[in-house]
Amino acid sequence: MNITIIGCGNLGFSIAKGLANKQKEFDLNITATDPEADLDSIRAAGINASRDNIQAVKDSEIIFLCVKPWIAKDVIEEIAPALNNDQILISPVAGLSIDQIKGYCSKKLSVFRIMPNIAASINESTTCVAYDAEDEVVESTLKILGILGKVIVIDESRINAATILTGSGIAFVLRFMRAMVEGGIEIGFKSDIANEIVSQTVKGTVELLMKEGAHPEQLIDRVCTPSGTTIRGLNEMEKNGFSSSVIEGILSAYKVISK
Repeated sequence: MNITIIGCGNLGFSIAKGLANKQKEFDLNITATDPEADLDSIRAAGINASRDNIQAVKDSEIIFLCVKPWIAKDVIEEIAPALNNDQILISPVAGLSIDQIKGYCSKKLSVFRIMPNIAASINESTTCVAYDAEDEVVESTLKILGILGKVIVIDESRINAATILTGSGIAFVLRFMRAMVEGGIEIGFKSDIANEIVSQTVKGTVELLMKEGAHPEQLIDRVCTPSGTTIRGLNEMEKNGFSSSVIEGILSAYKVISK
């Protein structure tokens, strides 16, 4: 299967690398295009590289549109003459609706709107998906997206919200982890040891949560003991606005993308 990724910034390159990790297993031929990126570094990742969008999309079954929102319309109109109704266009472009994409390219091709995150590079993305597509291509396209990690199909009206929880969310989690590392240094650990402890703790927590299918609060109850250290720490965090700060941060980010 021929796949073209237009735009090789942080997210586009993460998608390209994630697909490249499995290209032999899924018989993928991947080409990435970008007018400014270092093509040699793209090729070093086992990906074909080009600066010619039109030539790259001509023979592709799937096209990922990974460009900045303010140039998306121009790029779609540029490649539109080379597109056909049998192709599949996948877009993680924030704020760009499926109807807009179809209107710009004036084609009836299948369109998938996605919101992954940069963990796609190691095939561990959370990728939320909405689509307007022919039935016969839905299953196969979701399988390709599944290469990047966990796929969750949602209504398109929730894509902006998904952008905050999965796209921005990875930064929110990392900022929390950084705070834990800094706290670990305060109580006596060297930074590398604190980082290792925090990273494995977060990894183990996520695995436990997902395998048990529990609500976070259920697991918290299993850690907290009466008059213990954990509940004391949690209560102090809440006194300083921990949960409300996270919620307000998510709401504030959502307001930006919803304008």
